[in-house]
Amino acid sequence: DRKNNTISYYTSSERSASTLASNNIKAIAFDDREQVLIGTHNGGLNILNPVTGSVKRFLHNENDPNSIAGNLVYSVLKDYKGRIWVGTRSGLDQFDSEKELFSHIHLDKAGKRLSSDDITYLFEDSRRRIWIGTTNGVTLLYPDNMLFGNTAKSQISDDVITCITEDSNQRIWVGSREGLSLFDESSQTFITHRNRKDFITGTIYGIESDQEGNLWISTNKGLVRYNPATKSVQTFDESDGLQNNQFNDYAFCKARDGMLLYGGISGVSYFYPSNIKQQSLPLKVSFTALEVFGRMVNMGDETEILENPLDQTNKISIASEYKQFAIRFNAFNYISANRTHYLYMLDGVDENWQRTDDLKVVYNNLKAGNYDFKIKAVGPNGETSAVRSLQINVLPPWYNTLWFYTLVFAFAIVGAYVAYRIIAERVRALHQLKLERVDKEKVRYINQMKMDFFTNVSHELRTPLTLILAPLEEMINKPLAQKAITKRHEMMLTNAKRLYNLVDQLFEFRKTETGTRRLKVERGDIVSFIHEIYESFKPLSDQKNIKYTYRSTQAKLAFFFDHDAMEKILFNLLSNAFKYTRNEDQISIDLSISKDYAIIKISDTGVGIGKDDLAKIFDRFYQVNNQEMNLGSGVGLAFTKRLVELHHGFITAESEIGKGSVFTVSIPTSDTTYGDIDKKGSAIYELSTVSEASTIQADQNVEEVLEDYNVFKVDGMHQSHLLIVDDNQEILDYLREYFESDYRITVAFDGLMALKILEEQAFDLIVSDVMMPELDGLHFCKRVKQNINTSHIPVMLLTAKSEIDQQIKGLEMGADDYITKPFSIEMLAAKIANLLKARKRLIDYYSGSREVVPQNLAFNTLDEEFLKKAIDVVEKHLSDSDFSVEKFSQEIGMSRSNLYLKFKAITGESATDFVKTIRFKKAVTLMQSKRYTMAQVTYMCGFNSPSYFSTAFKQYYGCMPTEYLIKLDSEKG
Repeated sequence: DRKNNTISYYTSSERSASTLASNNIKAIAFDDREQVLIGTHNGGLNILNPVTGSVKRFLHNENDPNSIAGNLVYSVLKDYKGRIWVGTRSGLDQFDSEKELFSHIHLDKAGKRLSSDDITYLFEDSRRRIWIGTTNGVTLLYPDNMLFGNTAKSQISDDVITCITEDSNQRIWVGSREGLSLFDESSQTFITHRNRKDFITGTIYGIESDQEGNLWISTNKGLVRYNPATKSVQTFDESDGLQNNQFNDYAFCKARDGMLLYGGISGVSYFYPSNIKQQSLPLKVSFTALEVFGRMVNMGDETEILENPLDQTNKISIASEYKQFAIRFNAFNYISANRTHYLYMLDGVDENWQRTDDLKVVYNNLKAGNYDFKIKAVGPNGETSAVRSLQINVLPPWYNTLWFYTLVFAFAIVGAYVAYRIIAERVRALHQLKLERVDKEKVRYINQMKMDFFTNVSHELRTPLTLILAPLEEMINKPLAQKAITKRHEMMLTNAKRLYNLVDQLFEFRKTETGTRRLKVERGDIVSFIHEIYESFKPLSDQKNIKYTYRSTQAKLAFFFDHDAMEKILFNLLSNAFKYTRNEDQISIDLSISKDYAIIKISDTGVGIGKDDLAKIFDRFYQVNNQEMNLGSGVGLAFTKRLVELHHGFITAESEIGKGSVFTVSIPTSDTTYGDIDKKGSAIYELSTVSEASTIQADQNVEEVLEDYNVFKVDGMHQSHLLIVDDNQEILDYLREYFESDYRITVAFDGLMALKILEEQAFDLIVSDVMMPELDGLHFCKRVKQNINTSHIPVMLLTAKSEIDQQIKGLEMGADDYITKPFSIEMLAAKIANLLKARKRLIDYYSGSREVVPQNLAFNTLDEEFLKKAIDVVEKHLSDSDFSVEKFSQEIGMSRSNLYLKFKAITGESATDFVKTIRFKKAVTLMQSKRYTMAQVTYMCGFNSPSYFSTAFKQYYGCMPTEYLIKLDSEKG
């Protein structure tokens, strides 16, 4: 009680439930009934009645979903509407004081989460936004809309937030364990001590601002006064009257009369900032001493540096042997010596002024040359002294003189002659080495030519494979009377997919050769994984009557590995075993563990490999007796070895002619093997032709996706307009023939032709190839998405390039989906249907809403900016009853037809309906304010007469304006 100068104490007592639950208090706030809301450590939320002194406790109850989220309550806030927000270390709650219930806020209306549920501070600014400090940065909450802002990914997203405040200029300041940060409203990012050297670093416990624009910051090194305008920093400590240099978390407050209070480990310090005044001190820097290697330099000593006292010397010369020297100085400020610091600079070494609190500066190993040392003192109020200067000449060492260079030059000439004789003797040896190197280069060049040939052929095969696989799948899905023909179709499809496997394997091998193949490891059970591979070869073993076994010493063995790469390793080794093993022989798979390695052995009793060939079987394109030992493309075993090495493992082979072969693969099982590599595989769109064993599952997935396509066609939306762009006439003909029964189809042969068509016609979706002449698909997609007239049209890219970076590049250009060739025609149809259906569903949803929220309606940034501009234009002409669609189109810079198509594509309504929606929304806002008559509202919102306004209002809302207001008031009540 400041009037009576008394203090009342409220403490915790285990004997009484009407006392505080804990003496460790973290937050204090007041509700509308002047009750004290107290957040405690491990004691939940306590509500103190100051009149009676009784306390009501609210603790977390696991069986009560309406109880508080946790007992660690570190922040309590009452906002401008009187709503109580409670921040716990387990999440954010809204407290209903009437019903005494807690509502847990995990997601906002858009489905976005807090940056962390570990909440440390809550603050409401002048714009009615709530800033939520957590142990992982700051999250911004708009409480009226229940939406989180976009501050999660910032420079302070990993900081532990301790306090947040707003200064007199409405700037938001954040304190953390790392230091001070400022929120930049224009860029929606934080400026930290990493960007501003004048910002405070280290642990901050509290921040309050005064009327003069200063920030008062409590730290573990005293109380700091920081002025953002002048960038001046002044630190107060125990000698200035503070309780202690160490302050406490959350122990700070600003009274209504401007008094600041800060709590520390020895009590409370309080003061009025306007009373803290200090006069500027006259400062003058003097040079007090010079040291070399820590020893004082005197006039006339053996160093021969000083002839007069240092403070009376303008220039000194230092010999090269004195590599370390120090300059001492002092401003002799005995009034505030502990708060006087110095700024120094050595021209040629320091680019900016350097700060020091010591009374000396040390330099080591300066290069020979002339330097200018400058220094000035800075007092506690920011006053500075005159700059003192000292010229320093560092002399060069003896080996950096002219005579030494001359001697070195002479030795160089002699050495050059000797070197010439030695080189001449070695030329003949080098010539022989050159011939050998040429042979190796020739072999490397031939191998590279083979690899480039296979890669280019593989790219070219993808488009023809599309025209084989897609029609075959379509034919198989159609019922045929003759089962024999269907069986042949299935056989053709299986072999076409095998051909695709070979093409895909060449791509994968090329990636391993160029170093672009990256593992996507995830934890899995290798025992069950190998068993699945084993089962896929069982029909082949039965067909060839081969004794085929699988043994494992472990019932389960889980570790990180790339499932796709491991599948290719095992398939290649088993395929080789079955290829070179005769009927009624044996093939076995053995799994064991040795130290930190999983040992996989694949043994057979086949034809075997000779000793001379055994060491070369893992080389690319190597042949044994003119027979390729690598499967399919001739790179199977070489590819297998690269995949094993990517796992940081190794593969060995043992074989004997006529007795068979044993291939041993060793894969590390330690979780630290792959370091920082991403240990989660990311799903991409791929045709399910990786292996025969996975084909059935992939087909099932396609069938599930096709269900949405069939529903889509039944809905009657099949008259959507599609633009198909491809430079391959056969692809265009096939896609047009397949889709023309469900959509209106227009085709183009390259990107430039497609852009011209887009200027003349409106489309619902674009399907485009990537590799095209004139203008490729990527740049075509980019130009579509950057054009305001076409940015809303979904774009799906088709390409023969299956690399991940190519797909990422396409999506970065704005593509909505990306499908690689060869593709399933039914999958393509389902994806097109899903894209169109998703767009229509979103339009239908928001067309029934009375709110126009650009970020919810728009599909991209360009459309969002368009809607915001459209809203601004309508609000600008809100009271203009003659504001027509023609004027609207002129203001926004689009033709009337394009404006209609744009609004129809984004909102599902016309431009006229859009204008009407904005006007009615504004009218409701004006009516709710109850400051205007109905006639005034009519003319302010652009209606010609009150009667017309009432009629139009009833058509829009289903009731008269007065009835609508009564309805709103009843809902609020």
